[in-house]
Amino acid sequence: MLENIDVLPYGNDPFFWSDYAELRAIVHPDKCFSRGDLAGIANRSVAGGPAINVEEQWRSLIDFCGIRTHEFGESYPFQVSEDSDTLLFEFDNTPQKRLYLGLLISSSMRYLKNTRKNDIARDFELACFAVFSKLMPVGSEIRATWAGGGPEAPYVGHLYEKMIKIASDIRGEPNIKPNHFKANNSGDGGIDLIAWHPMGDERKGIPISFAQCGCSRNDWTFKQAEASPFLHRTKFNVQHEWATYYFMPIDLREFNGDWAYESKIGSVIIVDRLRMVRLANQYAIHDALPPLDFVDEAMALLEA
Repeated sequence: MLENIDVLPYGNDPFFWSDYAELRAIVHPDKCFSRGDLAGIANRSVAGGPAINVEEQWRSLIDFCGIRTHEFGESYPFQVSEDSDTLLFEFDNTPQKRLYLGLLISSSMRYLKNTRKNDIARDFELACFAVFSKLMPVGSEIRATWAGGGPEAPYVGHLYEKMIKIASDIRGEPNIKPNHFKANNSGDGGIDLIAWHPMGDERKGIPISFAQCGCSRNDWTFKQAEASPFLHRTKFNVQHEWATYYFMPIDLREFNGDWAYESKIGSVIIVDRLRMVRLANQYAIHDALPPLDFVDEAMALLEA
């Protein structure tokens, strides 16, 4: 399931380095990851990438893990040792901790084998569907639009046909033609989830929300706009523009709690790891989440 886990994260973002330490703790025979472990990996990796200051990187990541202990509370399945020299993996299989691990692994696509990436990404999308559904007003109609269909995704066929049906559901006037899309395109057009409230009548001008879900650590900077009115307003021509959401399994925060890369966040509502965990707890929807079987698979692995 995992591969290339000796490849260190690039850059200095503490949330990525903390993820790496957590991932290594899961697969370590002693279920921990230490300063010495990081030094050993860094020494082996010098020829394959830029050298790092182990002491500075360790202090940064272990401090961020300490912040996570506070922010995620009982959902956080790790503990920092008293001497801050080791990150300990402590898992008692609660739904809250299971969700955290599912999001951690979903955000670690770089270390997943290609044969597992699609399945894990789909479980992440299903988790997003559950959270998104709770964020919508009572009485809303909620659909998934991702490729492949399924009980949550009734829109099937060519992307043009999907867009026409979506336009009808959100009471828009479609301004598209079949030749606007590639002949074999049966994808989602950049929209993973949609919701609308009927408002008790058949008139135009209803509350609408679109969402995109993505696991990539880099692509979010442009994928956040894929479900936005900027890209789709002319296709659907609705009376009132929709709210745009972007779901990610990344814990996109600075040490002070502000958004990381805030200057790159556009007119979109970001739902990151912290928000997903807290919202799942707030609405008690763990039974509605996918089973996240890959969490068990990851915990059964032992690093070489």
